Formats: sequence, C-alpha cells, structure tokens
Amino acid sequence: MTSQPAERAPSLAQLLRPDYHADPHLLYRRMRDRGTVIWDPYVHTWIVTGYAEAVTVFQDFLSARTPSAETFGRMGLPMLAPAADVMRRQMMFMDPPRHMRVRAACSALFNPVRVRRLEHRMREICSGLIDRIAHDGAWDLHADYAEPLPAMITTEISGLPLADWRQLQIWSDDFAALIGNFHQSRSEGDRLAASLDAMTAYIADAIAEQRAGEGRGLIGALLAQDGADPLDDAEIIANVIITLVGGLGTITNLISSGTATLTAHPEAMERIRRDPAAMRGAVEEILRYETPSQFSGRIAPADVELGGQRIARGDAVMVMTAAANRDPLVFDDPERFDIARTPNRHLAFAWGPHFCFGAALARMQAGIAFEELLRRAATIELVGGPLEWRENLGLRGLTTLPVVTTLAAA
Repeated sequence: MTSQPAERAPSLAQLLRPDYHADPHLLYRRMRDRGTVIWDPYVHTWIVTGYAEAVTVFQDFLSARTPSAETFGRMGLPMLAPAADVMRRQMMFMDPPRHMRVRAACSALFNPVRVRRLEHRMREICSGLIDRIAHDGAWDLHADYAEPLPAMITTEISGLPLADWRQLQIWSDDFAALIGNFHQSRSEGDRLAASLDAMTAYIADAIAEQRAGEGRGLIGALLAQDGADPLDDAEIIANVIITLVGGLGTITNLISSGTATLTAHPEAMERIRRDPAAMRGAVEEILRYETPSQFSGRIAPADVELGGQRIARGDAVMVMTAAANRDPLVFDDPERFDIARTPNRHLAFAWGPHFCFGAALARMQAGIAFEELLRRAATIELVGGPLEWRENLGLRGLTTLPVVTTLAAA
C-alpha cells in the first residue's frame, strides 16, 4: 500500500491555491491547529491566528514595515520604488510619535458626530442607485451598488470632484493590490507604477487647486492646518491615497460580501426585515465572519515570547485578523453566522493605536446600504456559479455579485 505524501506545512503562500482562495478559513484553521503563533518559512514571517496574541501584536508591535526602494529592486520590481516612498508617509505604516501627528490631522473628519451628519446623503445615494436598477430581474449588485456608494461618499469626504469617483476607485484598487498582495509580476508592477503616478499627479493638482481657492473635505482640512509641524504636500498625497483605499475598497467589500453572506443565511435576512434594530448586530457579525481586511503586518519591537514562541527583535509578524475573528477560545461556535452574537468584540478594525479611524463611517454606510436594499427589494437571490473573489489576498472582496431581485410593493 503506497502512503500518501504529507501536505506541507501551512503557509500564506498557499492562499494562491483555488480552494484556499475561495475559503481562506480552510487554511487558517490548519494554521491554528499547529499553534496560535507559527513560523512561515515560505514568506519568512511569524503567523498569528490567536485572538489574544493578535491583540498583543496590535497593541505593542511596530507598524513601520514598508518595503524600501532597494527591497523592490531585489524583487525585480524597481518600477515600484516610488510606492515605497508613498507608503512610508502613510499613517498605517507609522509608529509614534509620527503616527499620532498624521492620524490626528486626518481623523477629525471621521469622528462619529461628523459621520452621523452624512446619513441623509448616504440614503440619498443608495436610493438613487437603486432607482437606476429598480426592476424585477438580474443585475450586478457589486458593480451597481456596493462599489458606487462608498466611492461617492469617500470622494466627497476627501474633497475631490464627485464625477471622478470611478477613476479614483480604479486607482485605489490598484494601490490596494500593491499593499494587499505579496506577489507581483513585472508586467503587473509596470501597470501599478503607472497607476500610482497618475493618482499622485491627480491629487497633487487637487491640492494646488484648493490651495489657490477654497479648501474642501479632507484635503481642505489638511491644507488649513496650523501649528509647528503641519503635513507637507507629499504627506497629504500619501494619506489621501490610503483614505481612498480604506473608503473605496474595504467598505465596498463589506457591502458586497455582506450581502452574499445574508443571502446565504435567509433566516438572518428575515430577522432583519422583521426587526430593523437587528441591523447593528448584523453589521458586526459580517465584519467578524467575512472580515474585509484579512491580515496586517507588524515588526517585533524587542525579543519577546508570544504564543509559546520566541520572536526576535525585528522579526516580521503577520496578524491573521480573519483567523483571530474565528478563534474558538473567544467566539462560541465561531464558524456559525449569528447576527445576535454577543459579545462580539471582533478585530476587523484592528486594535490599539492603529484602530481604524473610519470605523464609524464603515459601520454606518454598511448598515444604511443593507437597510435601503432590504426596504426596496422584497427578495434577493444569488445567481450564477460560485462566488468570484478578487486576487487581492489581504483585502478580501468579490469581483461581481449577480443577483435576481423582486421589488417590494410601493
């Protein structure tokens, strides 16, 4: 009897496999079975799947982990050297005190009070989008609804012309691919470099136009800074880019994958229809169950023991946020989708100093998008074959979401 070869140790590189790409939790569970912290020899990184360990890393480890221009050169991607310069200026890749300086400048526009003032505008956009496809039959909910809503809102918040939201989305998706994947071909590197050049030039022109006239949105707020150390134009450009990526990409993914999840759990959808107050719990459970940002990198600040492993100062650490959000030590029956789950202290927005300052905006947009959709559509059914997921391994989202709807009686 011939023995079967043992499957190699689990690695992030295996997310490229079709089965793991379709359902990464198959891989995450294999990782957790080996320990809450394991070494990945293929990507030379410590992998963290445990919730408690993830909180420790988010709270205490370093975020300044961007590849250098030299690193891109060694990877055979010298054309991406300018991306290294952009990333090192972005708040998500900074540590204190520089991180708090940039975060404070950007986050004021996204506090819960300001976000609540956008509710009417969000509902207005949702209603208009649904009006355009308001018929019984088939349509692409991702392209026609989940993409435009956050793109239009984030474009306006950023202080950029609403008419440009589609182009901004293309550029931000390209930048998300750059930071969310750990593999790029040379031809893909050329395309991403050209996209970043165009996006950078566009935002630079917007800064110049607003400096000469009236400031608007995030760009206007950053230009109006006073104090001893305001952000320069390169820092403004870099952080407008990462704000667009967060607003145009992750919220889109939350809405489309969230809708797919709700249609796969009709009892949850029916509960929301009967009790609109259940929407808040539904959004939190979608964030836990189908986490848009799957993992996040950090650097060990010192020699430390974590999850029974000795991690050396300077070692790369990857927090598998989506895996931590299904840690059975924290979440009862974690593979079950339960919109009444409580408590539900998921890590979808990270933890500690880098907790996502756009969390309130994401929660409100998703809740309103689901509410307006369920109010207008009496039934929603997925059509076609298996769900098609983007190639971006870190920022999980769908490429399309074909549905058939029947409209509710007016």
